[in-house]
Amino acid sequence: MHSNGISRGHNGDSRRSSMVDATGRFCSQPMTGSPEILVGLCYDDKHEVVSVCIEKASSLGSDNAHPPDSFIRIIGIDEFNTELSRHKTDTIKHSTQPVYSHHCTMKFSKDKVETSTVRVEVWTVTGILRRKVQIGSISIGFASSTPDANEHWHQMMQIPSQKLSDLFPLSTYEDLDKRYI
Repeated sequence: MHSNGISRGHNGDSRRSSMVDATGRFCSQPMTGSPEILVGLCYDDKHEVVSVCIEKASSLGSDNAHPPDSFIRIIGIDEFNTELSRHKTDTIKHSTQPVYSHHCTMKFSKDKVETSTVRVEVWTVTGILRRKVQIGSISIGFASSTPDANEHWHQMMQIPSQKLSDLFPLSTYEDLDKRYI
């Protein structure tokens, strides 16, 4: 444990080391410049809700001369990609490292939670016309976009009523193009 209350640890299931603060929450390490987001999830099986905490993002718009204005959309979807619920954070202005500290809940019944997905989309607002442009997204759950996101969802299901946070790289349209070339 360092004097600032942060310890460095390595989770054998993760592909990179991470930092954990004194409360057990993941903290970001200096990264390569790819956009990332810190997401916390908790399933309350008694009330049949998933709590989603969007804590912060990093490396947003680092290619641009001016830091972007950004916001997050959180969308709950079922196995047929039908939208069940939608939430949006406030817009954070002029920051490549925005702290959202946003909490929302989504109703997922016990029999449907295993086949549901939470999609987190990061958007910027640009130009005089305030055009919205998606930076990237991460899907966590049944239709997870990465193995780490899938593992995070399964851990949430195994430990109900306990918040689990993890730092996820955002999938961008360029990433999708590379997968199909």
